[in-house]
Amino acid sequence: MSVPSRKLLLAVLAATAALAASGCGSTSRSPLVARADPICKPVATKRTAVNAALAGKSQTKALEVLAREAPSVAALEIETVDRLRTLKAPNALSNDWQQLLVGMQKLAEDNQKLGAAAKAKNATAVQRVDGEGQQVRQQLTVIATRDGFTYCGRAS
Repeated sequence: MSVPSRKLLLAVLAATAALAASGCGSTSRSPLVARADPICKPVATKRTAVNAALAGKSQTKALEVLAREAPSVAALEIETVDRLRTLKAPNALSNDWQQLLVGMQKLAEDNQKLGAAAKAKNATAVQRVDGEGQQVRQQLTVIATRDGFTYCGRAS
């Protein structure tokens, strides 16, 4: 190998090592995820508990559970989104972060509607609201997965 070729190879290796050490820009994501996920975890835990309480229930019993639990889930979700809005996303995640916040706010509002519909014993409205939120839940899951969130953006 000629001297110029070796110098070029060394320069390429040095640049590659520098990129690897910097994480190719991904290091800016970690602080946001590290701060946001613990804020989101209680919501995920609450949703999981409510879903477990709904499992295997008749429609009447499921409406009772939703009437009782959906308002508290919605309140926790709203509080969580408010806390998350205080975090600053790195430029690379700014658009995704805004989409997560908007989607999570929408799901909180949906839970308020679910609670009201369940209290009115309106199973049709519950199903409609749940169906309307399906696309939002799917979009949030895609964003959360791509950006490395464990709890934020996840609708259990």
